[in-house]
Amino acid sequence: MHAVDSPDQRRPRYRYVVNCDGAQMFVYARSLATVVRMDGGIDASNAGQIAAEIRRFTRARTPLIIDLTHLDFLGIEGFQQLLALNHQHQAAGLYCRIVSGAALHPLIRVVKDHGLPLVRNVAEALQLIEDALATRRQAPGLVR
Repeated sequence: MHAVDSPDQRRPRYRYVVNCDGAQMFVYARSLATVVRMDGGIDASNAGQIAAEIRRFTRARTPLIIDLTHLDFLGIEGFQQLLALNHQHQAAGLYCRIVSGAALHPLIRVVKDHGLPLVRNVAEALQLIEDALATRRQAPGLVR
């Protein structure tokens, strides 16, 4: 992993890039969440490495958005890692949303009861976080 600045210095878009054997992970720090955008393909050769890198960004315990819209391929191993990450986030009480993409669609058509917290885009995920924070502020005493 290495920290980089976006090519357009007037509008930095990502802070970290992680190359994972055929896939690239771009990490964006937003005010409400950490956004991890995946490009390329995820298969048996890199699924474990990608999951480990995503887990590194969840240590901060901030809301996480995993954006799969730019992903070209998602193999069953990558899907299994995604399910495991989702389960771990739920068990830890961490907020996580997954932006679905074309690579994920064939798998969720087959596995209908996947339990993944899917959204259409990053803006929708950020809005859901904002709504949850507003609800929490209005009702003190709610737990995460």
